[in-house]
Amino acid sequence: SRRSFLGTLGLGSLGAIAADRLATASEAQRPGAEILGAGGVKTSARPRKAWRPVSDRKIRVGIVGYGVCQFGAAFGFQEHPNVTVAAVSDLFPDRCAALAKACRCEKTYPSLEELVKDDSIEAVFVATDAPSHARHCIEVLRHGKHVACAVPMATTLADLDRIIEAQQVSGCRYMMMETSAFSREYFAVEGMHRAGELGGLTLYRGFHIQNLDGFPAYWQGYPPMHYLTHALSPILS
Repeated sequence: SRRSFLGTLGLGSLGAIAADRLATASEAQRPGAEILGAGGVKTSARPRKAWRPVSDRKIRVGIVGYGVCQFGAAFGFQEHPNVTVAAVSDLFPDRCAALAKACRCEKTYPSLEELVKDDSIEAVFVATDAPSHARHCIEVLRHGKHVACAVPMATTLADLDRIIEAQQVSGCRYMMMETSAFSREYFAVEGMHRAGELGGLTLYRGFHIQNLDGFPAYWQGYPPMHYLTHALSPILS
């Protein structure tokens, strides 16, 4: 299409300009330096561009889970101008109250199973315990709502298949959060790749090392393939 052609032409022109500048650039001017700093030292976050809303509509989102990581309020749904946090839930009343306060939400439910019955809610963020992710996401999809979920997506291949089937039947969207494909380190390397700094890539390898002290005991026994998103997603992207 005309749009894609012009976009490709624009990217090609930018790539040519970037390649020309690289020939004489100092270390501080290398692609990604504005994000990581000269020599790979982290500096401030990447420069922000002016954000322009594409719609005035507010999506009504329900949030479930405020446990160990308190992820229910950590992803900023309550701050997004196109989102209304319509209701929250946690099995523990004190956690539910804390989540409602953090999200500035007045409506609460005692469980996810009750929250998904609310017809005014369009999408649900599942931030519950990992072993419950598959069951909870399927429950949301079966009620005709979009769902976003903290990692891991599931803990068995069979549950992965069930989520995919539920998504296809419902026609709603499923999104797994925490893929790490939007971190400043990723954007820095992506900039280097687009500028030709890395040459031809023939091998990709990703690592993610995390101290799980203080996490629920089941995390200690998970095989790496149950928690590969942080290491694998930037490579796939």
